[in-house]
Amino acid sequence: MNTLLVTLNAKFIHSSLALRCLKTSCDAAGIKNVVTAEYTINQNIYDILRHIYDFRASCIGFSCYIWNIEMTYHLIRLIKQIEPNIRILAGGPEVSYTAREVLETCTDIDYVLQGEGEVVLPQLIREWEEGKDGLSLPGVLGRRSGHIAGDESFCEVTPDLDALPFPYAGEDLATLDHKIMYYESSRGCPFHCQYCLSGMSDTVRFRSVSKVIKELQYFVAAGIRQIKFVDRTFNCNPRHYRPLLQYMISVQEPINFHLEIEPGLLTDEDLALLSQAPKGRIQLEMGIQSTYETTLKAIHRHNDWPRIKHIMEMLLKKETIHLHLDLIVGLPYEDYDHLRHSFNDIYALHPHKLQIGFLKLLKGSGIRRDYPQQYRYDPCGPYEVLATKWLPYEKIRYLKVFEDVFERIYNSGKFYYTLAYLGRFCHDDYMLLYERITAYWIEEKNDAAAVSDYNLCRFFWRFLCKQAAYQEHLAVLRELLSLDMLVFFRFRIKPDFLDWQEAERSVTDSLFRCEENMRQYIHEYTFTNWRDIKMRYFLWPVSNETKNELQRYAKMTEGAAYILAEKRRNGVCWQLIPRRGMQ
Repeated sequence: MNTLLVTLNAKFIHSSLALRCLKTSCDAAGIKNVVTAEYTINQNIYDILRHIYDFRASCIGFSCYIWNIEMTYHLIRLIKQIEPNIRILAGGPEVSYTAREVLETCTDIDYVLQGEGEVVLPQLIREWEEGKDGLSLPGVLGRRSGHIAGDESFCEVTPDLDALPFPYAGEDLATLDHKIMYYESSRGCPFHCQYCLSGMSDTVRFRSVSKVIKELQYFVAAGIRQIKFVDRTFNCNPRHYRPLLQYMISVQEPINFHLEIEPGLLTDEDLALLSQAPKGRIQLEMGIQSTYETTLKAIHRHNDWPRIKHIMEMLLKKETIHLHLDLIVGLPYEDYDHLRHSFNDIYALHPHKLQIGFLKLLKGSGIRRDYPQQYRYDPCGPYEVLATKWLPYEKIRYLKVFEDVFERIYNSGKFYYTLAYLGRFCHDDYMLLYERITAYWIEEKNDAAAVSDYNLCRFFWRFLCKQAAYQEHLAVLRELLSLDMLVFFRFRIKPDFLDWQEAERSVTDSLFRCEENMRQYIHEYTFTNWRDIKMRYFLWPVSNETKNELQRYAKMTEGAAYILAEKRRNGVCWQLIPRRGMQ
């Protein structure tokens, strides 16, 4: 019996942890002829169909999520048109909570596996091989004699996650180059957020620390550059996560670990530990979601805001950890004014990224169950909110454009120094700045056009020039925007429309030829030849006003300033140097 396990990822850079868990569990159970295939929702469905047909599988199992469910249903219908006798199995969070409804509405699906499949899938395949229908197994719902039959319970594997095989066992990790590597050290969540399904079981199960470290060492030895943990609350158990953090920090090879955490659970001991992490080693994602107390109560969340502010201040002070905070649009009781307040609260923490997400009314979630009359949402996956009792479609429609603009202007990191300077004019209403940018974006009809990086920078400059409040500060803004462009784009895009010019040749000659003087600013500097120097180093003057602003980021206390930038393999490093450095 040949079994094919399939999923449609959201993007090419994604990889499926679920398929690997199922495949290695089948291998460990002695089930042969199980293979996997990954595609994306952006591929042509007929190309996927053609490729799947080549496997000549007798059973095809689909891993179903909110982002792929509609296309998965379509693909299943096409497969059944070509090969009516192929057995179709569906599993994953998108079908686990409504298995009977799935079988009733999608008659081309023969079986639904509810919950975690590492134990039951090998058992089910074994029963099929023995001529049984498998419907006596827990969590398996299917068809028998034309009727839906089987068990409708939600399966969870043993509390000892060590019993599960390593999902990447025997895999050539080089084939996952340029893809995100996912890993889990725990399942479940101690919280019960009503927009989420992770806390429904009231339990959290862990893989042992020793086993996790051994498996992480496997990734490190293979040269993997980023591991994204899918643990819903990585830091819920100190005995589990602290030794893992200690290991991550101690690794000598260049690697990044992305962790989703609950900020209120971090202790001063944790902060002291995180402060030891090398720059770029740890990336923390924190789900704030809202700061409106009525909303937080409705979704069963508690944000210890003073503690969260303290934690953010401490982590930002170290300048080594990337901080990613989340805000959800469309939560109960949060109207536009309260959403503005939540946005401003979170923005004031100065995260490296503020992710604005739109509520998805997941099947089985508390919000979908408890607020049937207060929500309008897409009936197809991913079930995104369209309107609420508190936030009409007109606002959500606008916020979709706002989110796109915010992603380009703030989250992209392209205008770091310019935005930091503009923050002083916001008077704590940071959202107003991005509302004005969005209004100008719509005015120029950019919401209906493709905009290149160069044109985005030009747009931002035109916006700044049109704002009356910035007229006295345009000279500084011109220089800061020039710095942003040169540093972010590594001199691939020059700010010619800002009249940016490098220092005069007489100044650069005197500086770059003097190795002893240059070594004050660039360790182990050596003059090679002018062609190499021009490719690697850039020098340009800035005004005293801009120098004073940039002193927040670079040490220099006297003299008119030049910016000295060095183009390196992983980016651009810059610093201020005083005029006396030219002598």
